[in-house]
Amino acid sequence: MIRLSNFQVYSMLLIFSLAVAFLQVGKFAIDLLFNNAYLAVLATAVPGILIIFMLNHILKKSTLPFPFILGEHLGEKVGKVIGFLYILIFLLLTSFSLRLFVDFIETNVLPQTPISIFLGLLLLCGYIAIKTGLENFARMCEIIVILGVGFSFSIVFLGFFQNIDIKNLLPFAYMNWTSFMRAVFMLSTEILKLATILFLGFFIPDKNDALKIMIKVLFTYIILITAITVAAILIFGGTTASLFTFPTFAVVRIINIADFLTNLDAIFIGLWIIGIFGTSTFLWFMFCITTQYVFNLRDYRFIAAPSSLIIAVLAIKMASNILEINILIIYIIPFLLSIFFFLIPFLLFLITLFKPYPELDQENCKNINF
Repeated sequence: MIRLSNFQVYSMLLIFSLAVAFLQVGKFAIDLLFNNAYLAVLATAVPGILIIFMLNHILKKSTLPFPFILGEHLGEKVGKVIGFLYILIFLLLTSFSLRLFVDFIETNVLPQTPISIFLGLLLLCGYIAIKTGLENFARMCEIIVILGVGFSFSIVFLGFFQNIDIKNLLPFAYMNWTSFMRAVFMLSTEILKLATILFLGFFIPDKNDALKIMIKVLFTYIILITAITVAAILIFGGTTASLFTFPTFAVVRIINIADFLTNLDAIFIGLWIIGIFGTSTFLWFMFCITTQYVFNLRDYRFIAAPSSLIIAVLAIKMASNILEINILIIYIIPFLLSIFFFLIPFLLFLITLFKPYPELDQENCKNINF
């Protein structure tokens, strides 16, 4: 049976929810609210806490991890039908995360390099990680978080020593409230990725610690995204920051401390690549696990190799350019996350309200072949 420490689960949840968000979430809010974008990020604490308590309730009332939890509460037939839909969504999200990475590299770093090279390298690394198992992947996530989060906070700290103008934060709270609610919704969809605790929460020593882990992830997410959004606004102003495709990367590029500490974008790109690797590999792993459940397979590892071709083709064909990727980011991905990471868990929450707390749950996990 898989055994994970609390910090490993914290690391995996943080990478899954933060790696993509750190680069693009600030852009959502800035486009809608300009200088008041950081207020929307702070406001996501309210829906975030509600989401966390909902997930924690489902976790406590369940005896099997996701995707087996679908059959436990919805019935075997309905569970497998919904599980098949999750196969498709995990496949799409894996391809999307890879495509976002490729377009970022093509646009900002190596515009002449064929995207097939980037996809091939990331898929090869992801395949090796899946073959070695979740426990080894979790150990790698610990290192990624220690390095990545520390560097991310350093970027924010150094950003406040650039040519900032405090007046860029004014006027305070002078905004369209419809745009504010829309921004909060879009930012909250990234927090919905905490729903993967319904899988990971069964492999920590004490399942009751899942609530503390999720709260730590949520506040790390809010503090870091708020800080980098404020830094972008202070440096560029809300209107100018909205013109950048990736405001976070623009902040990194201009950091200059006494003409000595410069070119931090190279380090940022390296760590962000590792973060995207963690996100896409975890999604890919969930795709394999869900496929194993739906089709009653003995193992999930052999699925990784053939599915890599599907992921690569889908990543290439899902959009023609970065403008179409932005349409996916703004309209399609939040909608899909709302359905599969909120509405279906909310249905499970309603069902579990009328169920008693299970007495033995860890024993049931031992009979599942991961």
